[in-house]
Amino acid sequence: MHMALETDQVHISSLVIHCLPDKFEQVLGSVKQLENIEIHAPDPAGKFVALLETDNEQGILATIDQIQTVNGVLNATMVYHEIDDGTEEG
Repeated sequence: MHMALETDQVHISSLVIHCLPDKFEQVLGSVKQLENIEIHAPDPAGKFVALLETDNEQGILATIDQIQTVNGVLNATMVYHEIDDGTEEG
């Protein structure tokens, strides 16, 4: 029998988000409202990077789904994922 272990994992991921340039400010504002998200490298031509911190993979997928429903978003693609379990290697 397997027992579920409680972990203090943090899933750190980054997304590249492309949107219509004329909707850039609206999309940026909507994405900034989401929990546990930071915006980096905003480009008014229609793209920016979003850094996420979630408890699990489902949180990442749910956030991507939310972003993709924002009016003006063309695509949200995960480009990085790391699991931090609080232990140090080395």
